[in-house]
Amino acid sequence: MQQDFEIEEYIQCPQCGYSLPLYFKYTKLVQCKSCKSNIFLEDDAVRLWGDSSVLAPEISILKLNTPFFYQNKTYLPLGKVRYSYGRGFWEEWWIKDTQDNTYWLSVDEGDLVLEKSIDVDYSSSFFETLKLGDRVSDEWVVTELAKAKCEGFEGALPKSILIGESYKYAHLSGKGAKLRTLELSNGKVEVYEGHWISPFDIKVQ
Repeated sequence: MQQDFEIEEYIQCPQCGYSLPLYFKYTKLVQCKSCKSNIFLEDDAVRLWGDSSVLAPEISILKLNTPFFYQNKTYLPLGKVRYSYGRGFWEEWWIKDTQDNTYWLSVDEGDLVLEKSIDVDYSSSFFETLKLGDRVSDEWVVTELAKAKCEGFEGALPKSILIGESYKYAHLSGKGAKLRTLELSNGKVEVYEGHWISPFDIKVQ
């Protein structure tokens, strides 16, 4: 069930001139494959953004710009971010399907979660009151509270990030392997919802 993803456009790295392919038109941040510069895309202009990073390679079933299959759908990994936290680190892969819907696939020591951004309003003051074991409505229970630090990224991302930037997050668990993630950064709470998945259900070309 191979499906090709077309390149939307090419941009030139303002640092070294390398031609970079973009697979998604709403990309906001991309790392140059040649010089590792971080490039911010703003309207019709490109500019260098923050510190560059080089991530130590890790064994992974996913590869940038290489399609994989899950539950009869094809996805393309566009970029990944590595975050450190108390127990080590995990990676967030920004992926899209063939209809240009985008998701985040979290990979933490073999545990995978597929989530999508949702429009649910939580205030920063509400977030700060959360405690482990709290029940948020009848559906969700707070099962993790921690702080994460961005160690670097590769590929393309839908938003700007800064290497070394930290944020707080909360995991809310629901029935049927459901998960809701709250991220607090700069006074704003972003919300993502999805479910745990088995790595054995992912098929790579």
